[in-house]
Amino acid sequence: MTPLSILKKGYALLSKSIQTRKDTITTRLAQNETISPSDESWLDNEGNHIDELRVLDILESASDYDKALEQLDENGKGIVRKLREWAGDLPKSIGNKRKRT
Repeated sequence: MTPLSILKKGYALLSKSIQTRKDTITTRLAQNETISPSDESWLDNEGNHIDELRVLDILESASDYDKALEQLDENGKGIVRKLREWAGDLPKSIGNKRKRT
């Protein structure tokens, strides 16, 4: 698989994982129902993948993938890592948790 196809796979899996909740919220909005502040915040943040699409578009339209990847800002590079994790190309980051013995 090419690096770009891995990122697209990760985006597809990420989008699929949130689709049910996003559909529920947007249906309620279309029916002029109110939504909770937490749903509104989720829709504006976790449910919004404009940044991911922007990064995919930049990398897809670049003549040199590696050079375009290097020129991404830290947010863009973080998005690439996240999409690679979703695609199974990288292990999911655990954070700074310590293993207890």
